[in-house]
Amino acid sequence: MTKLRQILVRFRGDENGVALVEMAIVTPFVLLLSAGVFEFSNILNTRLLLEAGVEDAARYMARCAAEPGDPTKPTDPKTVKWAACSSVAKNIAVNGAWTGGSARVAGWTTDQVQIDTTFTSAADSATPPNELYLSSTNNVYIVKVSTSYSYPDLGFWSYLGFGDLTLSVFHQERVFGW
Repeated sequence: MTKLRQILVRFRGDENGVALVEMAIVTPFVLLLSAGVFEFSNILNTRLLLEAGVEDAARYMARCAAEPGDPTKPTDPKTVKWAACSSVAKNIAVNGAWTGGSARVAGWTTDQVQIDTTFTSAADSATPPNELYLSSTNNVYIVKVSTSYSYPDLGFWSYLGFGDLTLSVFHQERVFGW
């Protein structure tokens, strides 16, 4: 018993190796924090690339055609032009180019980009006094480009039980044509 007591007294008084033990305790936490910052940076970068893509596509759609046309009349010139513009806008969103190009984000496709339009009357009588939106038609069209992208790999975070991450972004522009 006295031998054990001597060892414990010597152990408490000896400070050799304390820094090594402290580093051994702290290192896993520092590495975990660094991995988290790195992964969060990748997620944020992906979101910014998606956002830039839908903004570019919405700006293009706002300038491409003055009206979306009638989807029930597929041969109507306005509908044909709107469909062609939509195809180019989706490619601009995903690839950053009119045709071809490489994807801004790996795994993001033109099928994941949605282009929707809404409109309001150019003369809004519901808001007194009557507000008039400058428009060459009776309606003011708004184009909304949106996408949802499933982030493919959360890296170390998936081992901690975090589920799938879906990044959703959208951008709206008023359509005013060429």
